[in-house]
Amino acid sequence: MSGVGTLIRLILRRDRIKLPVWIGGFLLSLIAMVPLLQDVYGDKESLATVYATFNANPAGMFMTGPMDEPTFGAFMTLETLLWWGMAIAFLNTLLVVRHTRHNEEIGAQELLLSGRVHRSSSLIAALTVSLAVNALIVLGLGIGLQAVDAPWSASQSWLYAVAIGLFGFVWAALAAVVVQLVESGRTANAALAGLVGLGFLIRGIGDFLGKVDTSGVHQPEWMSGLSPFGWLQATRPLTSGYDWWPLAVLAGFSIIMIGLGFVLLVRRDVGAGILPSVQGNARASRALGSPVGLALYLHKNIFVGWLVAVLVMVGTIGVLVPQMSDIYTSSDSMRQMIESIGGAGALIPSFMSAMIAIVCVMIIGYAIHSLSRVRSEESSGRLEGLLATRLSRLKWLGSHAAATVVGSLIMLVATGLFLAVCVNGLSDIRVDIGEYVLAGLSYAPVVWVFVALYLLVFGYVPRLTGFVWAYFGFVAFALWLGPIVQLDQVIMNLSLMEHIATPPAEDVRLAPILTLTGLALVLAGLGMFGFSRRDTQAG
Repeated sequence: MSGVGTLIRLILRRDRIKLPVWIGGFLLSLIAMVPLLQDVYGDKESLATVYATFNANPAGMFMTGPMDEPTFGAFMTLETLLWWGMAIAFLNTLLVVRHTRHNEEIGAQELLLSGRVHRSSSLIAALTVSLAVNALIVLGLGIGLQAVDAPWSASQSWLYAVAIGLFGFVWAALAAVVVQLVESGRTANAALAGLVGLGFLIRGIGDFLGKVDTSGVHQPEWMSGLSPFGWLQATRPLTSGYDWWPLAVLAGFSIIMIGLGFVLLVRRDVGAGILPSVQGNARASRALGSPVGLALYLHKNIFVGWLVAVLVMVGTIGVLVPQMSDIYTSSDSMRQMIESIGGAGALIPSFMSAMIAIVCVMIIGYAIHSLSRVRSEESSGRLEGLLATRLSRLKWLGSHAAATVVGSLIMLVATGLFLAVCVNGLSDIRVDIGEYVLAGLSYAPVVWVFVALYLLVFGYVPRLTGFVWAYFGFVAFALWLGPIVQLDQVIMNLSLMEHIATPPAEDVRLAPILTLTGLALVLAGLGMFGFSRRDTQAG
């Protein structure tokens, strides 16, 4: 335990802005959902319609989980538990990786160990801060859910809060194991993101294959029990059948993973991982001698990881189209939500347009993640070594931007192509492949604006590139939940997605595409100019 207190203070000092923003944003957004959803779905007729819709066909449960009863508590659980659970999972994994594996990667851990700090202290400190963060979220949620005028008891409120907090700590414990296995923080974050996605997918398949028992409650298949998302969902908070026992599974799994993390920690060298690192070639390829070749090499793992995630998402949508279309046909509220995202018109084109728009948001996330590489190259000091050669600043930054743009275009084409192939091959519906490829490409200007916005912030104030992620979160919220909570149109118009057509339900409009493309060029030019004028900021 030597040095744990000092390391905890160091973590709190380093994340003095991030942690309050994370905690405050999580609590405010979740608690604010209660009155917003009550205004739209608070009456018995709307709840009965939604309940009947989800009981009619289990395919709709893949994304949101089951709705156990026609009550507002069950609807609140349906709309928020899994998605905010995913958010708190990423919060915990990023926190633990940042203050463990990343410290070793940049050499800070060796400096810490040269003082009066034990080898295990960094992991203990990171887990302690993670536990405190989750405890604050539990406290805020428990009080907040009781403060709002909602039809659930104090026990249900605290079960919801404790389940969310304990679920978040499960992922901190998993991160404690993963950071011992690999050598880089980026690899650890990618592996944990893959585990989060895999857990959500396993839970979704379990719900999709589940059955409704004699009491009218949906029972998922056994595979849901293999996922932490399944354990979280099994608590069924805010419903009359709420259950505290799944919390014991979450707590027990956390303890086992933490113990395994410390066992692995003492079996490896500082800076190394349990898994052997892949040995590179003795000589670098000639392509790495060019700025574009180096940028493509640095971005390839990010691109491959996101491409696999996009294709899995698209494939899942394609497989579930026949069943999910029945759900939205039987519900006026669901139809209105889909048409608000995908445009008015026939149901199937509207549904497919909405799904393409949601996948496009994933591709925007890839673009921001990919460009964050330029920030890490600068802060690590590697950029200064490159600029000491004959490489110009604009060529270096332009190469990374070009790699990101090309990667996003490939994903947009793959989205439309793979979705059309899945629908044509796995259902009785027939769609035009070229039309769907064009539908995916129509969102390219939106992605380009995000790329340009990142370049603008990076060019002038690189420490504030997190602002781009914040705006991305707003765009995703407005697209997915804006129609549900009926956000004011003035607020909705702040989202770029609101100004683009939604093919194939709507015809592609040329004016917004040209406007957004021009805006992207202007912002990118300003960002390049700013970067060419400012000092590099290592550290």
